[in-house]
Amino acid sequence: MAEIVEVRRKASVLTRPSLPCLSQYHTINLMAGCPYRCRYCYAQSFRSHPGKERIIFYSNSLSLLGQEMARKRKKLTMVYFSTACEPFAPIPRVLAALYEAMRLLLEHSVFILISTKSKIPRRFLELFSRYPGQVHVQVGLTTADDQVRRLLEPNAAPVAQRLAALGSLLEIGIHAEPRMDPLIPELTDTESSFAALCAVIAKTGATTAAASYLFLRRANYRNLRVQHDDWSFFEMSKRIYNHKIENYCGGGTVTIPSADYRKEKYAELDMIAQNHGIQLSLCRCKNPDL
Repeated sequence: MAEIVEVRRKASVLTRPSLPCLSQYHTINLMAGCPYRCRYCYAQSFRSHPGKERIIFYSNSLSLLGQEMARKRKKLTMVYFSTACEPFAPIPRVLAALYEAMRLLLEHSVFILISTKSKIPRRFLELFSRYPGQVHVQVGLTTADDQVRRLLEPNAAPVAQRLAALGSLLEIGIHAEPRMDPLIPELTDTESSFAALCAVIAKTGATTAAASYLFLRRANYRNLRVQHDDWSFFEMSKRIYNHKIENYCGGGTVTIPSADYRKEKYAELDMIAQNHGIQLSLCRCKNPDL
């Protein structure tokens, strides 16, 4: 387990994300660093990242949030958890601060958008159930195979726990859906893999899902040099990751599969999803050339 270091945040707790689709709203990250160590995570290349074995917890975030909300002339409308770390990281002091931050926002009629790869604690479900129209949760799910999940997301919650979280959210009336991101060519975007995923998702009652392909920056290429059975990331990436986009999703240059590849595969995946009663939507800001 990574070392947890408490520090007092000097900058604002409410920040503007660089993602074009979220830039008009605010985001909150209670930590720098993340215990899940997903191999594709580009946040590990941020200057603020403390390293793989260290997590910085900003212990004064809650008090800063209250102060910043009081000072704002224009009312907050939406806050996103989180762009650079897992919001429901299983660290008691982080979860306690997260709960109070979300409660404060919901009590002030602020809409919260959450992206998670975790089991969601019961007290959060109880909180969300009181504000069903103010919460949207995307649960990260790209495979139904826990062996593949462990390969790509070593410390994240097992597939079964995420499916249970998705089902529980839907049962209490929360707008929740799987986020199939990042899809990885010839590993999680095959017909058999994607159909198996859609089959287990459909059992939760979910009828919508968001999808997008893995993009590569220099910082996360080395972490992804993995192999699963006959599939090799190195061999696949040499053939498929040959298309560069500048100023991608808010900044920087990335390598992604060609537009033709993505267009053809999205059409195939959309048909599979429809066969399971799921409407698939494409992340537009991550596919600017389509």
